[in-house]
Amino acid sequence: MKKIWFLTYNILFLPIFWIVINFFSFFNKKIRKGILERRNLFESLDIALKSFDKDRDNIIIHCSSLGEFEQAKPVFEELDKTDRFNFVISFFSPSGFHHAKFDSNIKSPIIKTYLPFDSMPNVNRFISAINPKAVIFIKYDLWLNLLNKLKSEGIFRLLINATYNEKSFKWKFFISRSYRKTVHDYFNVISTSEEDDKIELEKVLSPKVKIVVSGDTKLERIEKAKESSKNRTLLNGSIIGNKKVLVVGSSWDSDMDILLPVIDKINCNKKSGEKALISIIAPHEPNEHTLLGIEEKIKDEYNNLRVIRYSNIEKFKNENLILIDSIGLLLILYKYADIAYVGGGWRSGIHNVMEPAGYGIPVLFGNEKLTEDAELLIETGGGVAVGDKRSLYRNLLHLLTDMDERIRMGARSQSVFLNNQGTSKKISRLLMQNINREREISV
Repeated sequence: MKKIWFLTYNILFLPIFWIVINFFSFFNKKIRKGILERRNLFESLDIALKSFDKDRDNIIIHCSSLGEFEQAKPVFEELDKTDRFNFVISFFSPSGFHHAKFDSNIKSPIIKTYLPFDSMPNVNRFISAINPKAVIFIKYDLWLNLLNKLKSEGIFRLLINATYNEKSFKWKFFISRSYRKTVHDYFNVISTSEEDDKIELEKVLSPKVKIVVSGDTKLERIEKAKESSKNRTLLNGSIIGNKKVLVVGSSWDSDMDILLPVIDKINCNKKSGEKALISIIAPHEPNEHTLLGIEEKIKDEYNNLRVIRYSNIEKFKNENLILIDSIGLLLILYKYADIAYVGGGWRSGIHNVMEPAGYGIPVLFGNEKLTEDAELLIETGGGVAVGDKRSLYRNLLHLLTDMDERIRMGARSQSVFLNNQGTSKKISRLLMQNINREREISV
């Protein structure tokens, strides 16, 4: 089956994929940017690699986009402490490539690059240039030719934060399930977030693949970010005051269609003596088109909402809706929240519900595109899936008026973090053991 998929992938899938992304590049700036910026990939990479310490081993850590990069950070920060590696952080998405920031305390040589499109010539050139000792993949974005090349060269392959969801398209149908099995069978070791994921993957994959439970670095990263954000102030006390705060993270138009009328109604029906509600909304894509659309909708349809952009916050005049117009602030903003709403539930899938959960606050989200993390929050009682405006209004109003229930739900949401302490140490130890073992064998 592996040979069949390899031929199908290179003869059929890749040519179609290349045609499709080039077609959509005419209409999508993000796709077009990703194609254009890869044109000088290898020339830029060759120059950047000259900064590496030749006495260190090279490691590639591949992240699809910015979210996966944030999950990777605890791992390469832990590996950085060994003083043994040069790091290449590769990205598929322009948003990850451009917005990824390295902490100033990283001592090891580190560069970032696009991952080239997965043709065999590209993959051969990429791996030959870097000559990695190991490659770590974060959760997904797994490319068949790249994995095949790594295996043929005997390069250690590790997948972390792996999950298994039989309801997902990737595993539900025979063809997609067969392909996913083929791809995952290329790994030496797969590290899962939960024991259930390990059990299910062991049923599907080759016994040659070692599967371990290490936890989720995403949760560990949130804990670290919470600590580092304690001394960072984005909103001063005069803005928040004694108001109740709703933070909306990674919202799409479909979320705003539900949220804005509900927030407007709550502000309209506020009883005398009740604390006012201030809403902080961070769109998933805070470009000018999105921001203007929200502002115009509020102006035309909602009399009880007054909006200000975060970039103009110094001009704050008691507005009750702050529109975040920059990237990278959301995780810190959650520390101000009494309640969070996470977008994507009526579109492509809910975004990171664990970021607000880490702050011990109740989390609301749409019920059509539930992720495993969202389902986990529902199971623990720390999150609620809402189906429409009425459901959102009822749940949001209940949490705003019942402090005891807010505290109970918040404690439940935060409880999921207790099992993810020391995840990056486990993964670092796992990688080092395998690299050292290979080194002993080669000697």
